[in-house]
Amino acid sequence: MCRQRLFTTLLVCLTGLSFIFSEPVNHSIDDTLGDSATGQRPIYLPVTGVWKDNTCTSCSLRPPTPSAFKGTYTSATYYPYLKNISITFEFTGTAIYIFFVLANAPPPGVGATTAVNFTLDGSIMGTFNHSPNRSAPAFQFNESALVFSQTGLENISHQMVISTAGNEQIFVDFDYALYTCAFSLTYYVGILN
Repeated sequence: MCRQRLFTTLLVCLTGLSFIFSEPVNHSIDDTLGDSATGQRPIYLPVTGVWKDNTCTSCSLRPPTPSAFKGTYTSATYYPYLKNISITFEFTGTAIYIFFVLANAPPPGVGATTAVNFTLDGSIMGTFNHSPNRSAPAFQFNESALVFSQTGLENISHQMVISTAGNEQIFVDFDYALYTCAFSLTYYVGILN
């Protein structure tokens, strides 16, 4: 009897309350396939003539596709006459991690230095530079090619721009990004009549 009264009292006290639980969820943005949650694909500028995907047979640097995320990558070689090249994508989340394919053993005369800027929501948040390292694997992928990360973001829509410019030949090879968003679940407690 006492237990039943306690349960009834507790149920009446909790009636009409809601509980919100937030669970972090990771999503990927593949260079070719796009965002695993929204389907939105990255935008590559300039649109024509510069960016090549993993099917390029005439490219001097051809990383092995089985090592790339989902078997794809998109790369470009920047030359000063281009003025600027960029990759832009949007995500909603609290953290972002960006992965490239890094080249360490280019053929003679082929540039493989990577140098990029990361602009998040209109503010430059960082840079990344990599020079070929002949003692490392010919190409670096995944965790060994993390080029940018930012945590502690507000769980809102963000825009990321990865760009390069300048007076040197630069190799840029985007593989994928991972972002963390806070997925909320709401539970309501009420009495059914």
